[in-house]
Amino acid sequence: MSCVPFEPDFACCDEWDALPPDLQERATDLAWSTLRTLSGGRVGNCSVIVRPCLGPPCNACTEWWSRDLQGPAGWIGVGIRAGEWVNCACGTPRCSCEQMCEVVMPGPVAMLSKVMFDGVELRLGDFRIDNLHRIVRTDGTCWPSCQNMNADLDQPGTLGIEYVPGIVPDSSALWAAGVLACEFSKACTGGKCRLPSSVTSIARQGVTFTMSEGMFSNGLTGIREVDAYLVAINPNGHRIPPMVWSPDIPWAKHRYTGVPQVVITP
Repeated sequence: MSCVPFEPDFACCDEWDALPPDLQERATDLAWSTLRTLSGGRVGNCSVIVRPCLGPPCNACTEWWSRDLQGPAGWIGVGIRAGEWVNCACGTPRCSCEQMCEVVMPGPVAMLSKVMFDGVELRLGDFRIDNLHRIVRTDGTCWPSCQNMNADLDQPGTLGIEYVPGIVPDSSALWAAGVLACEFSKACTGGKCRLPSSVTSIARQGVTFTMSEGMFSNGLTGIREVDAYLVAINPNGHRIPPMVWSPDIPWAKHRYTGVPQVVITP
């Protein structure tokens, strides 16, 4: 799992070029992670690998439609089978389930990094992203309906999509990330930084400390440049990305490879 695919704007950090490369990397990674957390997951910073399972094979739909309803080519069949509504998209020369030429991701896609199919890496130029979250194949081939979830991605019968979840950071996000990374680097080297402290008051004689609930307890950093961006992108202070559920949205199972591993099931 790789992180920090976007280069921040360090125009306000004069000492950045003089910092050790490992410190630059850690400060930048921490800055993007902070922006992702405080933006409610809207800003992308780390890639994940999703293994989608788009649905069952089309044979059942094809056989049922052609045998029971005998629908004409080019129609959308809607009928009741075993007490349940069933929809079939029909083509020529015989009825078949609709081809799956797009994958609906669980959220916005900031960057498509890699697509693996049957153990082979496909060209990224053969895909486009529609509506920020639909990965569409443009090479004339459709996605497979299922895959072997027990096999590694270098094996046949597998499908893996590596992407950065979230929206594409604009110039304001790149600037905010640069300012935040600069402040994290100052904190590491002992310099004076603008990051908030968890200690809000100290009574020296009575040894009394007042601690805040967390470093960014109110969802803001206290750095005006960074907070201006956060308020613009997440005005309501959401902690997680908003989600929409509807019974007419096709279900899909996604397996995330990384730490931790999360499996989303219907």
